[in-house]
Amino acid sequence: MPEDHDCKNVVPAGARAKNSILQQQRERGMSALSKLKVWAEDKRKKDAEKHTKKSGFLGLGSKSSSAAREALAAANDLKRTAKGDASVPQDKRVYLHVEASADTTKAKFPTGKFYYNKDWTVGRVLDMAAKSLQVQNVNNRGGGEEEKLRVFHVEGGRLLKFGEKIGEPCQTGNMIVLLRGVGSGEVDLIDL
Repeated sequence: MPEDHDCKNVVPAGARAKNSILQQQRERGMSALSKLKVWAEDKRKKDAEKHTKKSGFLGLGSKSSSAAREALAAANDLKRTAKGDASVPQDKRVYLHVEASADTTKAKFPTGKFYYNKDWTVGRVLDMAAKSLQVQNVNNRGGGEEEKLRVFHVEGGRLLKFGEKIGEPCQTGNMIVLLRGVGSGEVDLIDL
């Protein structure tokens, strides 16, 4: 009898398969995102160690002033070699290291140094970066999250939202990484 079992709470067989595929894609994306966060943290630690070692060996006064000189030299090198839209005024530029994650995207050029207008949205920067690195960008064609590109800000340790201005979270010298299939980075309250 229907009263003896719980038919209304049983998930249909077709829906189970679709849910498991979506769950697998979400897990794969979250795995890539967690690996990237670990990599970003390791990179920050190595950079900090490198700065302290160099400042200790040079004997150039305090460690902080030596690190500041190195950071200034790195920023000047980035500004000298970065490519971008020449119509962007000098005072509006943010210079970034851009990388395409090898485990989620296929890029002809895996890394580059570029500058963008601080007032541009992350979505526009994503389009420009994907074009520069020759990464296939299918974000505007619809489809699911597994095909969408996202921008991960390494220093901030988070995915950036498409509508956010790039100059707010990012500063000259920061690194952004293009990732595919990691989701929006926001918690889905329905799944909780």
